[in-house]
Amino acid sequence: MKHAIFVTERPKIKFLAIFLGAIFLTLAAFTVSAQQTNNAQFRVKNENTFNINLIQFKRVEYVGSCAGTVIAPDSQSARFVSSKTPPAPNRRVMIKNVTDGMESNPYPYTDRSYNKGEFSEDFGFKLGNSHKTRTFSVLEGENNFLYEIKENDQVIEQGSLTAQVSIQNLGTFPRQQICENKVECRDTSDCRDRKGRKRSCRRECFPVQQCRCP
Repeated sequence: MKHAIFVTERPKIKFLAIFLGAIFLTLAAFTVSAQQTNNAQFRVKNENTFNINLIQFKRVEYVGSCAGTVIAPDSQSARFVSSKTPPAPNRRVMIKNVTDGMESNPYPYTDRSYNKGEFSEDFGFKLGNSHKTRTFSVLEGENNFLYEIKENDQVIEQGSLTAQVSIQNLGTFPRQQICENKVECRDTSDCRDRKGRKRSCRRECFPVQQCRCP
């Protein structure tokens, strides 16, 4: 009797395994499909090439009389495009950086024309954690963006995308001030009379040293 129960249970177990496997494959296929159907992207200019959703900076640390950190380039030029909704007359795109760690009142955003050519009007990515009027702030690591494409103030597409921000450390180097001697001349007294008219006066010249960081 026990043997008969064991035989009837095996098909149920096999069916359950097949059912769970089908669910797993369906979820996996959905995930791959979601990754492959991402409509929007950033085209970021990197020297003589373009990176897709990759923003690269370089960092140099200086020590000495001109210590400090230098990020190069200061900003990275980029453009936005959606394969689903290409540029057309009367269109604009609003992009907002909603990455954790950003100041949220308001989130950094850029509002660009999207009315001709293949891409949006260009803008500059720059490292920062708050909204700037001239550049679009990003943080090191993965950044999350929301976007809306409008035509005549009506939203025709909205979605999200991510971009990776990397900073390459080039090392630490000494940096000293550059100084030069100059001659500076000044008037020794007021060169105007009581009525405000110019008059001759004596000038005194003396050497000064001016220093700056390169």
